[in-house]
Amino acid sequence: METSPQPSGATVASASTPALSQLPVQQKITRGHSCILCQQRKVKCDRQKPCSNCIRAHAECIPSQPSAPRRRRRKLSELDVAARLRKYEHLLRVNGIKIEDDGVAAASGGSGAEDVEESTSSRQDNASGQTASSATESQSLQSMTGPHKYRGSRPGAGQLFSKHGQSRYIENTIWENLSNELQDPKDVIQASSEEDDNFDNPAYPEPSSLLLGHSYMNLNSFHPQPVTIFRLWQLFLTNVNPLVKLFHAPSVQEMILEATSDMNNIPKPTEALMFVIYLLAIGSLKDDECEGMFNEPRAVLISRYSHAAQQALINAKFLKSLNLTSLQAFVLFLLASRRNYDAHSFWVLTGSATRIGQRLGIHRDGSSYNLSPFDTEMRRRTWWQIVFLDGFAAKLSGAGFPAWLAKFDTKLPLNVSDSDLTPDMIETPPERESATEMLFCCIRYEVAQAIRKANTYSQRGNTQWDMAISAQVIAEKDKTIDELEARLQSKYLKYCDPSIPLHLLATFIARSVICTMRLMAHHPRQYPDKGASMSQKEKDMVFDNSLKMLEYDAMAHSNKLVQRYLWHIHVHFQLDAFIYLLSELRYREPSDLVTKAWEQIEMAYEYRSDMLMETKSSLYYALGNLVLKAWAKREETAGDSGQSPYQVTPPRFISLLRSQRQKEPQKSIERLGDIENPFRNMSHSPVVSYVRQKPPDHIPQQAQPLPIPPPQENWLNADFALDNSMPDITPMDWEYWQTLLDGDLPAYTGANHTVYGQNWG
Repeated sequence: METSPQPSGATVASASTPALSQLPVQQKITRGHSCILCQQRKVKCDRQKPCSNCIRAHAECIPSQPSAPRRRRRKLSELDVAARLRKYEHLLRVNGIKIEDDGVAAASGGSGAEDVEESTSSRQDNASGQTASSATESQSLQSMTGPHKYRGSRPGAGQLFSKHGQSRYIENTIWENLSNELQDPKDVIQASSEEDDNFDNPAYPEPSSLLLGHSYMNLNSFHPQPVTIFRLWQLFLTNVNPLVKLFHAPSVQEMILEATSDMNNIPKPTEALMFVIYLLAIGSLKDDECEGMFNEPRAVLISRYSHAAQQALINAKFLKSLNLTSLQAFVLFLLASRRNYDAHSFWVLTGSATRIGQRLGIHRDGSSYNLSPFDTEMRRRTWWQIVFLDGFAAKLSGAGFPAWLAKFDTKLPLNVSDSDLTPDMIETPPERESATEMLFCCIRYEVAQAIRKANTYSQRGNTQWDMAISAQVIAEKDKTIDELEARLQSKYLKYCDPSIPLHLLATFIARSVICTMRLMAHHPRQYPDKGASMSQKEKDMVFDNSLKMLEYDAMAHSNKLVQRYLWHIHVHFQLDAFIYLLSELRYREPSDLVTKAWEQIEMAYEYRSDMLMETKSSLYYALGNLVLKAWAKREETAGDSGQSPYQVTPPRFISLLRSQRQKEPQKSIERLGDIENPFRNMSHSPVVSYVRQKPPDHIPQQAQPLPIPPPQENWLNADFALDNSMPDITPMDWEYWQTLLDGDLPAYTGANHTVYGQNWG
């Protein structure tokens, strides 16, 4: 605080002393403050009264008033801390809440300010489902400030700070030491908040724009009418939310209701989440459904909402935001735009989501830091979505399993419905022994956990799931798969009702993923001899599982109950199984199983017409070559037999593949660096049958007249991005893909135990 210095040798008198009011003209102005005229003219003031500048200008010299001194924040004393703790303990007892032993010890021990959790008067809405502010003391306790001390036994655990829906986790020793010196622990949060603009420099763009685009822009005009907003929200709840379950839907619905009542003052994180919801809702529709419901092309709406969602994330400063809502919006945006990016760029973006999540501390389980049960559950849901997302991107880009996969302790989300959760709950709800709203996600998370443990169960070094080091390792994999299959059956599938769409899809996926894991565990490429030493029994098992995977895929495509999830099903395609079938069909003798396999390949081309029509895709072109070579073997075998119990008339897709190769010279296969995302070109247009005509077998959405939404153009299909269950499990061996594209595949032993060469050309 600045004080007015007294002249040397002066005697301090009271304000009423007459001598002070009768000082001579040359009175000294308060040191450090120019007069008003000199300040305005930006000239040096000699701080006399009047000053020389005012005398020359014949102007009245008026001293400027110094700004009011800042009040120094009072540091809490130990008495203040103890008083507050006693007050909170009293409130907890009054409300019937038990006080844990460690809380009592802290109260009686008179610990320092770093162990104090100051209650706040409100609770900000965020994407984890936190509701609006509450005046009651019991609810205000839910938004306390940290640090939240780790309660477990893990060495080197960091500290978690949280307030108003924001959180920050630190395990760096420098920050941990500094946090003890801060007068208020919430300074740790304020030091890295999206509200802090101290580091904004107009000469440089906002860091978020480096990833997603330009700087701030008002997005009011991009929002549809409120009635359309709620229609999109309902579509999201029906078509997308059951397969994602990232947040607490009832609380987000309250946020949307509040936002639509004042569209000019929507919180930035909420606005980002809303635009991503619009994007995913539109992406879950077919072209004709979207046109019928919104009177605009699906491509136009997807383009509009994708660009708006991207801009909303920039507005929310998602890279430095500590708000869980911003992170959830970013995760959903990445899911929606997965196929719009090449694999390497997408991996960088998912890595950003991972780092933001680690900064918020959601890779540490909230129960270890005394967070509320509700916040803990929302953080678990968000983190496990990131696990799937980054794992998928890493495999697709050829990076293998992420190194951090073994280094987090966030527990699996509970098998509970949103109705079992409330923002002000004080006890964790028990898991249900039934099929809940989390059914689909829980199955995915169980699979991810099994694979995660399989990759980290040993310190022997090379323990990757997709490496067959020895018979013992393969046996351990088979045991893991058997245990997982039994767990999925006893915990989830036995409660499923096949007449409920979500239950039916979850059953298909659970059965398919077990087949996928068996294929992964026994795939020929894992062996040093590329499968030449595989027994016929093992090859038959792999062939049978690959065939089952295609059958589950065909059933999901054709069943009318799950058509609302077609955006997910369509991209849910196992290339490894498809390629393995083709490789074996080149050497298998005619049989009913071979005929069945060709029927499934035919249906795969029917349901995924893009595999047939995307002639510029080197991957699809290479697959087509394999199909034609396998079909040539089928025709050759039928001719050698001299009899025709098997139908060898080329189906429609074979004829189209042959005509494509006759019309253009042999396509030069691009190198692998250009084929960066095998799933990138898969579209969600209505399935066009190039094989055989089949009546549509789906239930269209109930259409009600719907308002006027705005215009634009397509740049992605947001929907398929949510398919993280299967592709991220499929090992993306780039050397293997390259041999496919070059026309060579590993040697295989035919049905008669003959070892065939590696050249497939």
